Amino acid sequence: MRNVDDSCGHPIGLAAAGIDRLPFATLVDKNGSHWSSPVHTKALSMISRYFAIAMFYTMATTWSADRPNFLMIAVDDLRPMLGCYGHPNIRTPNIDRLAARGVVFERAYCQYAKCGTSRLSLMTGLRPDDIGVFSNNDKDVATFRKRRSDAPSIAAWMKQSGYHTQSFGKIYHDGWDNAADWSVPSSPGRPREMWEVVDDADPSQPTLIAERLDCPVMQSPDVADGHLFAGRMTDQVIASLSSLPQNAPAFLAVGYRRPHLPFVAPKKYFDLYHPDESWLAPSAIPGDDLPIMAWYNSDGYAGSARKVGLTMPNPPNRQQAMAWNGYEMRSYVGVPNHGPIDVATQLRLLQAYAACVSYVDAQIGRLLNAVDQSPHFKDVTIILWSDHGWQLGEKTAWGKMSNYEIATRVPLIISGPQISPGRTKTISELVDLYPTICQLADVEPPSQLQGESLQTVLLHPQQKSEAIAFSQYSRFDGTYMGRALRTDRYRFVAWTNEQTRRVVERELYDHQNDPHETENMAVRAEHAELVRRLENQLITSWR
Repeated sequence: MRNVDDSCGHPIGLAAAGIDRLPFATLVDKNGSHWSSPVHTKALSMISRYFAIAMFYTMATTWSADRPNFLMIAVDDLRPMLGCYGHPNIRTPNIDRLAARGVVFERAYCQYAKCGTSRLSLMTGLRPDDIGVFSNNDKDVATFRKRRSDAPSIAAWMKQSGYHTQSFGKIYHDGWDNAADWSVPSSPGRPREMWEVVDDADPSQPTLIAERLDCPVMQSPDVADGHLFAGRMTDQVIASLSSLPQNAPAFLAVGYRRPHLPFVAPKKYFDLYHPDESWLAPSAIPGDDLPIMAWYNSDGYAGSARKVGLTMPNPPNRQQAMAWNGYEMRSYVGVPNHGPIDVATQLRLLQAYAACVSYVDAQIGRLLNAVDQSPHFKDVTIILWSDHGWQLGEKTAWGKMSNYEIATRVPLIISGPQISPGRTKTISELVDLYPTICQLADVEPPSQLQGESLQTVLLHPQQKSEAIAFSQYSRFDGTYMGRALRTDRYRFVAWTNEQTRRVVERELYDHQNDPHETENMAVRAEHAELVRRLENQLITSWR
């Protein structure tokens, strides 16, 4: 969350005619980072930050004499397709119950729509350009942690501040866990637990870990909740509540892998849904004026296609991009590797995604009940988030990995003993959670944090705010980077060639009139001045 100056809600900035070069990634800092942001902190932003800090310390004694416990619930690949976000078809009574007693952030955004980078950003409080990890390469993560050893994760910082820290399931990207973060060994499940499936020949047998390229895209076994990892993990978390240390507050992190692919959930959750064509994406075909690199999200899967004897065009033309789009999902068994996906298959995929959401919701309900009844785990602040959204056929895409609203907007709910229920339209970011947790815990934050605490929003969710959010995504092996600015009304994206630093594509969407981002206003001459102002705002505010 970043604050801007214009109280009327319009983009601000100096007129900057003819900007075609962005000053990103041009400096090297003392730690060897390949990027240093153009620091631009406006007066109002500074005042609001200092006011929030002063208000917190003034009111700290009214929140709690003792530091609160924390339960952080992460749900993988969950777009805000929930009852509490107004979705008419999805059944999520337990997340809705949490929302009813907390603050629902209606416009929260991730910083990078891919699991690994998004979670590193949230956990370290750093933005993706400072992290420098844009792939799922383990070596890149090791390099980052060595380079930024001065940037402790929120779990490590809470542990250093006297908290008992413990994790279950997927908190970081699988395989990227940091043992030093936790007071006791973490419990992520088996290696490659993401690809848990049942044996079709005998579903009652213990679940299997599928080979990635031989993994079914969906399964609906007639098994109990606890037969699958999410149910077993929830049992483990509930059991742990009675053994938490009583001489220290606790920070528990619980990560559910579904609805990430493969879409596997007990049959009873599939039976809840019978999608019809009204469920299909309203903007299934990308407009001609939308840059291919903006909506084509298969560029990182050429190697996966080669493993099954296919040659993915790189770069593709428009027709090729639509035929290959969504290869994250297409690489699973049960959907075509390329070409059209028939409506019947799309409806089964929508049913499977919804079933996984309801299955996870049921486990969260069990967890909430156990917390409410626990004699040991009291005064709990609960934070529920997802690492990014997920496209279900929008612009021919399936999966995440874009800068669009549907890929970057996430559910975010914060509930606690001293937090009054409410909803807020204040634009917020996942990078804001680290400083928020520090403030709620009365813990001095570390120096590296690049987000802003949401404490004031929790106190006054209806208060008008001119905050903005940033997201970004890399394309074609890092050749291009799209950097997105989300204001109250607009989404603006500038795609730069990372070698020449020149802008090669621009996008501008008006959410007041085009919520599905179908018309790229940036290509129209009558919007040139608005494009210049937003681009200047992106340049001067980016961090």
